[in-house]
Amino acid sequence: MSEPSGLPLDGATVMATLVDEGLALMAGVGSAMPATIDVYLNGSPEAKVQASMISWRRNDSSADSAFGFIALLPLKNVSGGRLKKVVFRRPGHPAEYAIESRGQGLEAILSAVADQSGSSFAGVMDGVIEALLAGKTNRKRLRTVAALVRIAAKSNGFVEVLGGLEENELYIQGWSSNFPHGRTRVIAIEDGPVLAELTSAEFQRDDLGEDATGVVGLLATERVVKPEKLQRVYFRGRDGWFGIEVYQQRVLVAPRDVPAHIRSVLGRVKAPDNIREQMQLAAHRFDGRDTVSDLERPIRVGIDFALVIEGSGVLVSGWMLDPDRGVNEISLRVGQDSIRIDDAWTRQTRPDVTEAFLNDPMFAGMNSARNSHGFLVFCPLSETPASDQPIYLEFDISDSFPAYCPLNPTRASARQALSRVLPSLDPRSVTASSSIERQFGPMLQNMTAQSPFAIDVHDIGKFDENAPVTLIVGADDTIGDMGVTIALLGLDPETRKLPIVIAGPAESFDQVGSDMLRLAAFYKLNVRFVFAEGVEDFCDALEVGVKATKSDAVCLMSVHILPREKGWFGPLLNAYRKRGSKGAVCPTILFEDDSVRWAGTWIEEGPEGKYLADRFVGYPRAVLTDAEPCEVSAGTVECCILPRSAFLDVKGFTRGYIGPSEKGLDIALKLRMAGTPSYWLPEIEVLGSEQSITSTPAWEELSHRLDRWAFDRRWSLVVSNLRSHNHAVD
Repeated sequence: MSEPSGLPLDGATVMATLVDEGLALMAGVGSAMPATIDVYLNGSPEAKVQASMISWRRNDSSADSAFGFIALLPLKNVSGGRLKKVVFRRPGHPAEYAIESRGQGLEAILSAVADQSGSSFAGVMDGVIEALLAGKTNRKRLRTVAALVRIAAKSNGFVEVLGGLEENELYIQGWSSNFPHGRTRVIAIEDGPVLAELTSAEFQRDDLGEDATGVVGLLATERVVKPEKLQRVYFRGRDGWFGIEVYQQRVLVAPRDVPAHIRSVLGRVKAPDNIREQMQLAAHRFDGRDTVSDLERPIRVGIDFALVIEGSGVLVSGWMLDPDRGVNEISLRVGQDSIRIDDAWTRQTRPDVTEAFLNDPMFAGMNSARNSHGFLVFCPLSETPASDQPIYLEFDISDSFPAYCPLNPTRASARQALSRVLPSLDPRSVTASSSIERQFGPMLQNMTAQSPFAIDVHDIGKFDENAPVTLIVGADDTIGDMGVTIALLGLDPETRKLPIVIAGPAESFDQVGSDMLRLAAFYKLNVRFVFAEGVEDFCDALEVGVKATKSDAVCLMSVHILPREKGWFGPLLNAYRKRGSKGAVCPTILFEDDSVRWAGTWIEEGPEGKYLADRFVGYPRAVLTDAEPCEVSAGTVECCILPRSAFLDVKGFTRGYIGPSEKGLDIALKLRMAGTPSYWLPEIEVLGSEQSITSTPAWEELSHRLDRWAFDRRWSLVVSNLRSHNHAVD
């Protein structure tokens, strides 16, 4: 028999519902069954699962129905909708149950169980909750658990103070009469339920009676829980489940103030040593103060600068004194990220630090001949930290709590950061080489900075962005000779009629913009001036310029390139079209003294394998007299014609170089690998000066070495497998 809407009492039928897609809950009656039991879904041996059983004794019932039960069954090889019966493999003969056809929700089943189990219901619910938490929980299952706990739990106190700590931890403080002490798993409720580990202890409060105590705890959650959204915490007590509510007028402690708040109650906390130690560690978390300087040990640190490199990481330069080697390790902390730095930094000599502490009694054991106190370190980050994100150094010190040194970083591009550091390094030193290998190279390699972009556009004349070909001039911050470029383009009949894009950094263009506009109008040119952000060299400017037109073909030209004579553009365009408008066609580039600056880039063989080299550089122009047009291993973007689509398909220039030399070589290889070959036309000549990105020798040499390091990491393996090009083509 069965009761209407009640638990089936025939010992052959069960009520059932889905907890989630992978778990079913069933309820019925029968004889005694073990806590775990094998079950065949739909009676099939191929769909055997192990179920968790939660039972209670029914009084005044026959042996065949002496126990009520709830079974939790994983679903295997069958969906809940196709499940018609289950067979429990209990001791003796199996028990077969048909599943009621009427749909029942979880609340209806639990209500039926409550009617039948009576005073045992709390224990049954406790067993179901524990069984659900024993396996791997997903969001839906955890919501079910939270709903069950809400039914079973009794109110047991309030959280009056709470605040967020790093590493997904919350500090809670309040009172309770049944709060667990030590470490236990709990369920925190905010917008939804969150599993958490609670480390808690009691502390003395004179305002509570004998049945309640003050409680403090650290709530470590699986995901970030905002303190202001926490509603309650459910925990398993000695007599079942309880809930501690967040008081409506609770005090929210700012993250920086939480450690100090913990310290204020720590003296009243009663807890085992391991729990007290964890509370003490929380009390000594970073709170914004420099605590290294307060150490009564010979450990000191100083920061020269800290730079957040957009899209890359953090670069830190400073010094540390630790003559007694009391520091075990040092980490850079940014939110959840912790990066150890003392095993990766580059040490630098700092005699000024030695001299400053030489007469300090605390550092009497310091070796005055040892000056390697400085350090330089780059720490890669998966994403650029927010401007208000605390960034600091954490010192793990022997027999002491951690100490901290807050950083106040400024934001900079990779080039700005390197321009600050490289000029101070001796290119011949080991420090310089180590910095490139261990700090600056990885910094560039890790960079995912935003591409340059246009912020303002000015058109002169009738600029046709849909013309078959557009001439694009890329400028950097040395644009004093832009007027000469505009004049020469205006005096040449072939370029005068072209649509021309002149792109460059907005801050430099703004200084000479009116003169450029006036000159373009005077020569009746059709020019689009593009003012851009993020431009560090002419390559960046060219990329912005390419995006400012829709022409099928683009002629790229650095602002440092000047026509040697009129009539250079027509033959270059004809050669491009002769090759099916599918390659990058480049002229010869000469210095102003008519010596060769660029006449093709080829693969050469050396003692260490293949490498790319520019031939004839510095030779007189006469060496090219009998040269024939040919395909080369890599062209030059300083002056070339190529399909606009080819440039866009390889996503323009690669971020991660300081200067334009390797950046241009990089895109030439990207074009080649994507099916766009490069050709050199010896008979077409333009002029170009050797441009240095700074007048500082150290910067010039080290930046070139750094770019070569970055290029080799990306391309050395590819170059070693490329076929050399050194043959004439029609």
